[in-house]
Amino acid sequence: MTLTVIQADGSSAAPSEKDQQLLTLVQGLLAKDPHFQVSDKPILSRAEVNAGQQDTEAGYLYLRYDIPGKVPQEFWGHWGSRDHVAWKSGQISVKPQAGSLTR
Repeated sequence: MTLTVIQADGSSAAPSEKDQQLLTLVQGLLAKDPHFQVSDKPILSRAEVNAGQQDTEAGYLYLRYDIPGKVPQEFWGHWGSRDHVAWKSGQISVKPQAGSLTR
């Protein structure tokens, strides 16, 4: 799955290393979440960065997982003060790690 960056003007751009890192960490948190683990073969079908928002705002990173025979699951990731998956809202915050690209 290719991560796409959508600019404020609607054009697309290549993701930064920081955006790629956020995607990887969000996927790691989801993989550990008990609600996500019971999903039957989720397939990441869409991954987009909303460059019109700050990377610390909810909705910065959009992920859509297709689950065969079920309604797709959508999640919104961003950098936050702690690692947290809010299953009902789909919000996922990732705490920047020491030595990461985020600071």
